[in-house]
Amino acid sequence: MPIEKAFAIHASPERIYAALDEELSAAAAESDGEFEILKRDPGRSFELRVTIGGVPCWLTYRIEPKGEHTEVSGQLVPFGLRYLLFRTITLGMRDYGFAMALVQGLSNLKEALESPDDGADT
Repeated sequence: MPIEKAFAIHASPERIYAALDEELSAAAAESDGEFEILKRDPGRSFELRVTIGGVPCWLTYRIEPKGEHTEVSGQLVPFGLRYLLFRTITLGMRDYGFAMALVQGLSNLKEALESPDDGADT
């Protein structure tokens, strides 16, 4: 079951893509296979395979200009036997940890790009 969140970030799509690319590339290089960039669509999106709490997930980030801001959305899709067991045990009502991981990542990106001391563009 997909978990989706979106944030409005006051920065250009190019700047957001560059920040995400830098962060994701570093994470993939340090991950020992638990984080892999599968596809990049320059300036628009990333598709990844990540492991959260031992559960493999597909993660997609999309970047879309919306006039005064840029919308950055994330979609997380946990999968596999471990996730199936987790959903069964919790009756499908405990995806909170996955949603919080997604929100934290988007929140960190927003904070980094909108901090007053970084010369953020609008």
